Amino acid sequence: MTPPEEKYGGSFVDENIHFIMGPLSIYQFNKFAEHGLCAVRLFQYIRTKQGLVWGSKPEFKGKDTSHKWVYIDNKNLYDWFGLHQPTKWKLLKQLSDPKIGLLEYEKRGSGKLPIARIKAPKKKLN
Repeated sequence: MTPPEEKYGGSFVDENIHFIMGPLSIYQFNKFAEHGLCAVRLFQYIRTKQGLVWGSKPEFKGKDTSHKWVYIDNKNLYDWFGLHQPTKWKLLKQLSDPKIGLLEYEKRGSGKLPIARIKAPKKKLN
């Protein structure tokens, strides 16, 4: 049996991902759920990537990484959560609308992966 510290070496390209690393805010989850199942899938993907990318670094061990930027690629988004590329773009635009304000995202040019992060607060403010 492999010791727990050797199970995850930072590479998740060929792995099946069946978990979300890090704490989840039920308030954020509910806010995304108001916009449908695909929005929840995008939320789960972003939180999973934040945990895998940032949570594995020693300086972020045990700390909240929900404010960090992550790349939103098409292959893992479809393989892990079943979300297609056109739906990804529709949701990124919809959820980053100033009226909704759940996400921030940046297009990085043609042929490059967009980056995104969750902007919604972790708890209800007032």
